[in-house]
Amino acid sequence: MTATGESMTLDCRRGHASPADGGRPARVSLIIPVYRMEEELRHCLECLAKQTYGDFEVVVVDNEPSADGGVSSGVRAIISEFADAGLRVHGIECCQPGSYHARNAGVLNSHSELIAFTDADCQPLPEWLEAAVEAWDTNAHPGVVSGPVALYPADGGPISLYEMRFSYLGFVSDRSDSFVTANWLISREIFVAVGAFDASLRSGADADLSRRINAAGHRRIYAPNAIVRHPTRATLEELLRKHRRTIGGAWNRTPRHLRTLRVLRHVLKRGWSRYRDLRQSRSGETEPVAGLVRVQRAITAAEIRETIRLACGGEPER
Repeated sequence: MTATGESMTLDCRRGHASPADGGRPARVSLIIPVYRMEEELRHCLECLAKQTYGDFEVVVVDNEPSADGGVSSGVRAIISEFADAGLRVHGIECCQPGSYHARNAGVLNSHSELIAFTDADCQPLPEWLEAAVEAWDTNAHPGVVSGPVALYPADGGPISLYEMRFSYLGFVSDRSDSFVTANWLISREIFVAVGAFDASLRSGADADLSRRINAAGHRRIYAPNAIVRHPTRATLEELLRKHRRTIGGAWNRTPRHLRTLRVLRHVLKRGWSRYRDLRQSRSGETEPVAGLVRVQRAITAAEIRETIRLACGGEPER
């Protein structure tokens, strides 16, 4: 059992083997969960093929396996393409829904001293792993290493502008009290000792694990040169889906006593704070800011509906 009480025996199977490096495991295993993001995965692997640090393998965890239980044909084809080109990459499948289940499964199906995480829609810069590993090696008592998640706008529309202004990814810094799995490096020893990700959470398990790492006496190390780029979302439905998922995470983390009222208070407090911030910046009554106000209204309404759905017995979205 892990420290979170979750069994580490997950419903997943080992995929095809990666190219061997003389039988020696790579020093770093990079875990990437993927769920309906084949094109994004391709771009991510293109970035990983350009890493200046070479002693790593990539474990792609397909969280929507094929009907026969194996890695889906689309994901398998992308993996094979990059493996044939020399990237040390292989795939496994994880049938339990949720990215944290998939990340835990990836760790179980790897053997490296260090474990890195990023997301399929991320684009690590070439020096990312080199900078992260250097920070790990040169700091005393590291627990987890992270660096900037550099947001860039997918387009010039209000959805992208809203995320550029408010997304929590853009606030990761040396002052953060937690790091995110878009940009994460940890040792296998510490990961196992503190108890892996709490996969019962659909959102926020990285913050939970950050707190447990800190409580165990390990340091959070910020490496400013370990940069991962991440595009903003471009459509309202993508943005609302993300916010429904984060409400599901908040729902699971909130004690059952008065849970509905507590989550609604969180929704309304954050929504009002952002709405007020936007209203105060409308000095010139510009159309972009007016568009952001409409986005905020839609988000608050969606979060209220999601809270009510969960209170009526619904399951959190993945």
